[in-house]
Amino acid sequence: MIVVADDDKVLTHLLTRLLEDEGYEVCVAFDGESAYEKAKDPKCKGMLLDIRMPNINGAELLMLMAAEGSKVPVVVMAGFPDFDEEEMKQFPNVKKLLHKPLDPADVVASVRQFAL
Repeated sequence: MIVVADDDKVLTHLLTRLLEDEGYEVCVAFDGESAYEKAKDPKCKGMLLDIRMPNINGAELLMLMAAEGSKVPVVVMAGFPDFDEEEMKQFPNVKKLLHKPLDPADVVASVRQFAL
């Protein structure tokens, strides 16, 4: 199962269809709190995570996951250009940073790296 965590309902719908078409089971979270709970599911093989979300934001969620020793691989999605790969190196779970607008081929390739 891949968790798609973003408060943009249109984007989560598009990502869900894209990943399901590639054969992945997808679970959607519209805020960080829900994403945090879904990441604890043993079926969770990875997460696409928006940085700016309500309740718990993406960076806070990454800190919680790191503090708990979570091994769930994460692809971060950022909608603003001032967020860079260097900032992501502090989080061991982060495998990739993708900037919005997303390229569907990049999304699929990133997920394939961790969700075989």
